[in-house]
Amino acid sequence: GGKCPVDHAAKSDDRSPKLKGNPLKSGCPVNHDKLGGGRNEPADSADRPIHPCMRKVDVKETRTNPLDAVPAESIPAAGRGNSDDGKEWLNPSPNQLFRALKRKQKPIEIADSTSVAEVHTAVTDGTWKCIMAYEEMHKDKCPNPTLSRFSGKDGIYSFKAKALHWLGLVPLPFDRHDWVVDRCGKEVTYIIDYYSHEDDEGNTEYYTIDARPAGLSGVVDRVRLCAKKWWAGESAFW
Repeated sequence: GGKCPVDHAAKSDDRSPKLKGNPLKSGCPVNHDKLGGGRNEPADSADRPIHPCMRKVDVKETRTNPLDAVPAESIPAAGRGNSDDGKEWLNPSPNQLFRALKRKQKPIEIADSTSVAEVHTAVTDGTWKCIMAYEEMHKDKCPNPTLSRFSGKDGIYSFKAKALHWLGLVPLPFDRHDWVVDRCGKEVTYIIDYYSHEDDEGNTEYYTIDARPAGLSGVVDRVRLCAKKWWAGESAFW
């Protein structure tokens, strides 16, 4: 199947500075061991792999500083999210990303932290929209799917990503995630490849997201979505 049908690329514009390099390269920069205080979240285990991008985001930080504000965008969770009630996956604040990048020795200017946080939020929100394009085809059985868990697999390239790269069509993705969706009791795994598109100076202009369901049933859904896009006059392939 083709790339996500949703136009959600996180682009630079005149309102925010162009991102220097790719701050999301090598996976999410958030320190998944030390983010957020006062959380009684279960520890990670083999059956609960959680990618650091959306773990332990503290919504109780002071709201007097806009850099501490957690983005309003969230993803519905299957009871194990990082919100207080476990019903949502929340994105980190600009200050949390700023501190995380500093710890990983990939510092950014504090003035750029809001833009980086906005891009991070746009990418995660765009990923969910990609997934929902497929889940929409199953809304008769499950009108409200949720995100159960997800894991980062940076450097573990999908077959599609490697094939497209070998053909010279795209560079290798800078990151990969596997997201597990709870489709009203049925778990469905989605493979997500993240690509950055840079200008001549190596600065990121925008990102694209290639999300698709795994497995045999996923192949069927990919064909269905491609046919739907073709019928609508859209590009059905990468």
